Amino acid sequence: MPSMAEHTDDFDGSSDSRMGRAILRGVAIGFPVAVLFLTAVVFVITDLDLGDSFATALLPGILLGGFGGGFVGVASTMD
Repeated sequence: MPSMAEHTDDFDGSSDSRMGRAILRGVAIGFPVAVLFLTAVVFVITDLDLGDSFATALLPGILLGGFGGGFVGVASTMD
């Protein structure tokens, strides 16, 4: 059994770039999906018109899309 001093990690930059691309792709898909979904939900549930529903759903949609897309991106690169 090798000791910790004998163990070397081979750093592969391609795995970092693969994860970065996956996170970026997840966030790029998550932003519009979350904003449109929340806009539709707010429009259906409340008495607001479509413009006010969009304005209401914009910040939570951006936050939800960024978090969810980043999570999906990280989860998709797990081995």
